[in-house]
Amino acid sequence: MPETPNPTSGSRFVDELLSIQREHPFRDPMLDAVRSGSMSRAGVLQWTLQASLVVRQFTRFISAIHANCPHRDAQELLAENLWEEHGQGVLSRDHYVLIRKLARSLGATDLDLDEARALKETSEYINHCTRVTRELSFVESMAAIAVGLEIFMPAFFGALSDSLCSRYGLTRADVEYLMVHVVEDEAHARRALALLESYADTPEVRDKAKAALREMLVAKRRFALAVYDHCVKA
Repeated sequence: MPETPNPTSGSRFVDELLSIQREHPFRDPMLDAVRSGSMSRAGVLQWTLQASLVVRQFTRFISAIHANCPHRDAQELLAENLWEEHGQGVLSRDHYVLIRKLARSLGATDLDLDEARALKETSEYINHCTRVTRELSFVESMAAIAVGLEIFMPAFFGALSDSLCSRYGLTRADVEYLMVHVVEDEAHARRALALLESYADTPEVRDKAKAALREMLVAKRRFALAVYDHCVKA
């Protein structure tokens, strides 16, 4: 993925979370392959199909964090995030609908999408996110999802969408799924950092949140590399 983002923190705990990201540097090789045009169109489609399986479950991750969250201001952020995932009530802008649209622009049929089978690593990644968001505390799960995943998405998805348009002939309408995250996820991550600073209020809670973040970064890397290898073979 692109370089680790560096949102304004101004707090020691947030700086500690961002330093953990720097301890686990990772650039998704899919981005460079798409930027150079070396990834086949079939490979890009396979990436989108695997990603769609995660997107289909992502609302459940957010719902689980919300259910475990005792703080009204954090609940508000999570509810907004969930509402955006569902397209703010507009079906055509639902994020799962949008990624299906991206897959169809690459040649997939609805049957391909409905019958897409998860790689072992994709299933493991989904299961990890499910466990983290259901079983861990609000602070741990928010650190893992918001800081471990969402904070990277604006740069990654923005660069990916540009390359899909310039190298693979897609339109801005085709890559709308990627583009909505450029704005939405940056806002989510910045607000999440402020909430984490407020509610990670003991050394024990902070240590658990940092451990959850480290585990998510490892899980994400394993998933991304497995999907990339799968796409190369396509």
